[in-house]
Amino acid sequence: MVQAYNKHVVPGRIGGLQMAPHDRGLYRLRTANDASVTFSAYGYSRKGGFTDRLAFALAAAVRLCIAVTALLSWVIGVFLYRDTPVELFGIGTGWLTLAHLLVPVGFFCIFLTNRRYGPGYAFAQVMAAMGAVAGFVVLAGPDVGGFIPLDSIPTMRESGAFGAAFIAASFIATITFDGARGPRWWTAPLFGFLSAAIIFAAVYVPALYAGANPDWPAHTLGYMGVLAAEGIVLLVPFWALRRMVPPMAGFGGY
Repeated sequence: MVQAYNKHVVPGRIGGLQMAPHDRGLYRLRTANDASVTFSAYGYSRKGGFTDRLAFALAAAVRLCIAVTALLSWVIGVFLYRDTPVELFGIGTGWLTLAHLLVPVGFFCIFLTNRRYGPGYAFAQVMAAMGAVAGFVVLAGPDVGGFIPLDSIPTMRESGAFGAAFIAASFIATITFDGARGPRWWTAPLFGFLSAAIIFAAVYVPALYAGANPDWPAHTLGYMGVLAAEGIVLLVPFWALRRMVPPMAGFGGY
């Protein structure tokens, strides 16, 4: 998965796979001054033996440790504040919570991983974190009440809506972020946050409130606006952390 993402492999016109050139698809956002991605730095041009594959897997796991831990901390924060109601400019009366406002922070963590290690690691971070949460729920089973008060456990519909929306938005935002990488530092996070806001709200609100709240279309549009505004605000800390989280070799310094 990591290799396929970083190689930008896409379906060919007739069959098979081909490399996506930088002037097609999302890569049209890049300018002619952008440096080409050099994949030789990752050693993808040669076939390694078992030792090389094991070393690559261990290196990937180590790189993901901090990223996955940060995302899991965000999941815990979302859970703890899911019952804390808020209201912004008349938006969210009776349904918007502080957990909803924490959603862009999760995408912020993903974008930092994407900037540093590329889209493959970023999406692997999402799937590893969601897998850890799902594994905890399955393994805990009936004993989950010993860890979490039963009255605070989200319903199956709420959990499914959030999980589906976050995974879908993360996938699209990860691709968008990678496609918008370039000399203008703000293009990748800006397009990433905007795409994440649209996809997350478009999936989450209808999945959770359709049939239960007649105002869900208005909630969807309002929530999109809130997420987009938060994403723009988060451009400031993203700019501040750019020197602390530089891209690895192969991303042209972007």
